[in-house]
Amino acid sequence: MSLVDELLADFSPSPSPVQSRSASPEPQPSHWEEQRDGHNACNGVLAELDSTARLLSQLNPLLDQIDKYSENPDCASGNVEDNPEYKLLVEVNDLAADITNEIAALHKYVAEKYRPRFPELESLVLNPIEYAKTVKVIGNDISTIKDKQNELAEFLQAAIIMVLTVSVLTSSGRQLTDEELKGTNESSDLLLFLDSAKRKITQYVSTKLSVFAPNTAALVGSQTAAQLFGGAGGLNGLLKLPSCNIPSLGAKRNQTNIGLGNTGIRQQGFLYFCPIIQSTPMDLRRQALRILSGKVALSTRVDLAHTALDGAQGLKMKQEVEEKLEKLGIPPSNKGPKALPAPDDKPSKKRGGKRIRKYKQQFAMTDLRKAQNRMRFGEQDGDYID
Repeated sequence: MSLVDELLADFSPSPSPVQSRSASPEPQPSHWEEQRDGHNACNGVLAELDSTARLLSQLNPLLDQIDKYSENPDCASGNVEDNPEYKLLVEVNDLAADITNEIAALHKYVAEKYRPRFPELESLVLNPIEYAKTVKVIGNDISTIKDKQNELAEFLQAAIIMVLTVSVLTSSGRQLTDEELKGTNESSDLLLFLDSAKRKITQYVSTKLSVFAPNTAALVGSQTAAQLFGGAGGLNGLLKLPSCNIPSLGAKRNQTNIGLGNTGIRQQGFLYFCPIIQSTPMDLRRQALRILSGKVALSTRVDLAHTALDGAQGLKMKQEVEEKLEKLGIPPSNKGPKALPAPDDKPSKKRGGKRIRKYKQQFAMTDLRKAQNRMRFGEQDGDYID
């Protein structure tokens, strides 16, 4: 029995794995009444976990189909939209968004139930997966966190482990009851299972995108293309997005990256972490995101038109992006200092006109002065001595 069957057996009215696969997506009320009776301290939260049970019942057959197509790959032929594997691809991508929402809901539940024991943990470990793993490792006895640093180091940074060790000494939490601890551990297991299912779906989509979206996969890589595919809800959803919104897909506020030299780039989504952007210098990444997002929008249209099935158009776009980024990175040529032009000391030309003529009349020689300066021919002027 696989892990999926075991988990669904816990959330189904019958322990048989055959019945669990053929059961209705809606959980039986009597089963959830028994679960609520068994967890008296978690009545309000278990009522919210009905959506998680429905998601698990939908997830099981899809995971079985993923295993089936992974073992027996089906070559895509004819119209892509009519291919059953493409329909599965779209369905699991739609379900990936629901899995993300359920992980967030389970994270909220685990934090709410574990907060009485270690209230500081929620603000120190922000990632839901890391939070659930930390709760599983620490448990009810947080005083032994020093002895569990090797286990925590597998998924936490050393700086966070050090802060946790210091925070334990001043924590004002209380011991959890057995029922509270059991409910917290079960929800943590569910959260980690949903995360593993989401990673499995992403890996499956990334391997199949080279068939159904070859140009987009060739442009940004299979992993990034699968993330964009899931974030937008398939090729049709990605087609409807303008290119300026594509970098925002998957962008989240990450407080741990503040002050680490990100140069104020807010749109750190799936596209930001693709190989092309990561290999670009930091001061050119904003321009690289703008260029690459435009090419992604074009490659999506090429894939939906079922042209260039070998990914040649995507490779050509990738080469164009790399050439543009390489040209942007070339420093400007140094032409040397340029000499200043020779100064021109000629008097500026004045325009003629009535005002200028009137201005010149103030300094003109009068008729009397002209007559005084006039010299007669053949006559000797007298000498005047003061």
